[in-house]
Amino acid sequence: MREPTLFLVRGTRLTARTGLCLGIAALIGCSGPEDTAESPAPSATALAMTAPRDVDETVVPPRRLANPNPLSLPPSPLKLEEGTFLYAVPERMLSSAKLGASLELCAAKVEAMDGSDIVVRMGNGPAYAVHPGYVVVPKTSKVARGTRVVVPHRERLRHGVVERQTRERIVVRYSDVDAARGGHGFLAEEVGVLSGGLEPGGYALVKDESGHALLLLVSVARDSEGTERWLALGEEGATRLVAASELAPVPDVRKLKPGSPVRVAWHGRMVPATLREVEPSGLVSVKRPRVGPALLVGSDLVMPDTAPTGR
Repeated sequence: MREPTLFLVRGTRLTARTGLCLGIAALIGCSGPEDTAESPAPSATALAMTAPRDVDETVVPPRRLANPNPLSLPPSPLKLEEGTFLYAVPERMLSSAKLGASLELCAAKVEAMDGSDIVVRMGNGPAYAVHPGYVVVPKTSKVARGTRVVVPHRERLRHGVVERQTRERIVVRYSDVDAARGGHGFLAEEVGVLSGGLEPGGYALVKDESGHALLLLVSVARDSEGTERWLALGEEGATRLVAASELAPVPDVRKLKPGSPVRVAWHGRMVPATLREVEPSGLVSVKRPRVGPALLVGSDLVMPDTAPTGR
């Protein structure tokens, strides 16, 4: 018996069986085997999703399941061109974002601007809108051996130091994950150069009643009272809004002598350690007292034991 026809797409019959297959494929974000006997042409909606867009044109994103600005961050004038590489908070995290909740920054590309929001897409996932305060745009610049940078690791923002540059790639050694392994090649657009000050994608120190904590900076803006505040991520990505006056850049320890007392980041806190060696790559070997083997980390995860931090 002939299967019932559900509807026509540009003159092609779509049966109940193929309609169900297409629905399942759309839900899981990947396509199954082609039906060579009956292969429907793409719908107008599908064509619109893949057609090139003019970034200056206001485009309504295909999905708005999450609030683009759940923390009510101040407006941002940031405008980005289509195809720009950046890191953004995933949509699934935006939907439950609040102070204290965990956030992370993942690699994405700009599809368009939707008013003051940025429409981004992560890999083959759906496009969604996000406020500019929840993204980090890498700053590309000239690099040399030892330059501190941010690069993706399994699509998440991570830190590293430049080892060398080839004709097509910049070879970076991770400094906050898998530091003991060799370098990895990245396209120039994926390598964001850090200056060492308070900047998006960089680390900063904040002093509290327990000592010093290390924060990952995301964005800065002035609140309604005129106070400059940073959106920052602490241990396990815990979301914080911190006044800029309470933050300090991580001092450079690469000129300290071996044996100098330092503090190294450990689960979001700066804990006592001893500097053992500064490698030519810019990575630093430190040893915590009576605890495990030496750690090989980036210099931006280490501070002198008496470094000043904010107020």
